[in-house]
Order: sequence, then structure tokens, then C-alpha cells
Amino acid sequence: MTHSASLSALDLLRRWDAQQTAYIKYRDQRFDVMANAIKHRCGDAPRVLDLACGPGSTSMAILDRLPGAQIVAVDKDPILLAIARQIFDDRTNVDIRDTDLDTIDWLESLEGNFNAVVSSTALHWLSPDALSRLYFALAERVVEGGLFLNADHLHYDEVSQPEFRELAQQDDESNQSEAHSAGTDTWAQWWDVAQSHPDFAHLAKERELIWEGKAPPPKVTLGYHLETLRSAGFRQTGTIWQYLDDYVVCAIR
Repeated sequence: MTHSASLSALDLLRRWDAQQTAYIKYRDQRFDVMANAIKHRCGDAPRVLDLACGPGSTSMAILDRLPGAQIVAVDKDPILLAIARQIFDDRTNVDIRDTDLDTIDWLESLEGNFNAVVSSTALHWLSPDALSRLYFALAERVVEGGLFLNADHLHYDEVSQPEFRELAQQDDESNQSEAHSAGTDTWAQWWDVAQSHPDFAHLAKERELIWEGKAPPPKVTLGYHLETLRSAGFRQTGTIWQYLDDYVVCAIR
């Protein structure tokens, strides 16, 4: 394994993308669908809010496809934020913010509205109550005709869809086994590398305190996302991409 000190922030992002693809088989397709939807609805230079941006994968994917986009990217993980800030340091069209999506106060600090709000493999960390509050708050900040797009695993129900659930789990396990056997980082291995990097090691304790005792919240269904977004004021809700239990949820304001 490459010594972490020799890795740039961009190297860490690429390794992050590889380990995420081990858990999300067609991750690039998600990004293509999201960017195409934004371009179709919002043009070539949209203002985009990237929720729980991590090290910047979704923002980077959108900029690769829509270089004229203006992006505000938010997260609360100090290491991921530090990596993203290094990556986008020379980009005047990317604004990285430290925020906690469990609250909605941070939205008040953002000027103006957005053509699109995006997130990828992150909102499942919010409790149902926090997710509902977020959706209602976002509905006030997306322009008429604008989009909300969320790419995430929304698991099949273990009671009513047990065989679907088993098929999706088997596919996930097969994809992970193949990727990890080829040397792709696991989630834990990537974090070992990032937290030992001299640029980011000093943030490890802060990160530990932020996530200490935070267990995954109850899973919500696809229907919960769609109905809550509709109740919040998005006039059309649905899915625009699916592979087994992996979806891109879309809502039009």
C-alpha cells in the first residue's frame, strides 16, 4: 500500500471513488443521470447545493459534465472537508462549507436560491425527523422548476420483499468481493490511510468526537422520500434511475 504521506488530496479522492464503487456498482451511471437531469432542467450554468459532499465526488462529477456550474458543497466531517478544500482550492465556482444537516439553521447563512440540490449515499445518516425537516426547508430554497436529486441505496423491505432483498445483498457482496480482491480499499482501509496522512491526522480526534455514539438511524423507504418531498412542496416526485435497490430519487419544484 502506498504510504499516505505521498498521496495528494486528489489521490485520496480517487481512492475514495474506487472504494465507494466497490459498494455501489454503477456509481458513475448515477452521476451521469443526475448531471443530465440538471442540464436538461437548469441549463449549463446552474447553481447547485451538494449535501454531505464528502471529499467532493458529486461536485467533481457535476463539474466534469457541467463546468459552468456554481456549487456550494456542505459537510460536517472535518477530514472530508479538508480534503475537499484542498481539491477545490483553485476553483472560484466551488464554495465548501462546514455544516450539520441534522439542523437547518445553516441554510440561513446561504444567500440566494438553487437550481438543483444533490446528494449521494449520505442522507441515510439522517433520522426520519431530520430528513423531513431538511426536505421542507429545501423546498423554500429551490427555484420553481428546479430539482432535488438523491442517489442512495433504499433497501427492499425484509418482510414484503425478502427475495428481492436477498438478490440485492448477493449482488453487493459479489461486487465488493471482486473489488477488494483486486486491491481496492475497504471503507476501513481508506479511513486508515486518510487519518494517517500528515495533512489530516490532526483532525482525527475532532472527527471521532463528531461521530462518537452516532448509530445509523432507522431506514426509511423510497415511499417516505417521495411522499415527504411531495408534502414539502415539490410538485413532482419519482425515480429516474434504478439498479436493484439503488436509486436516484428526483423531485421537481
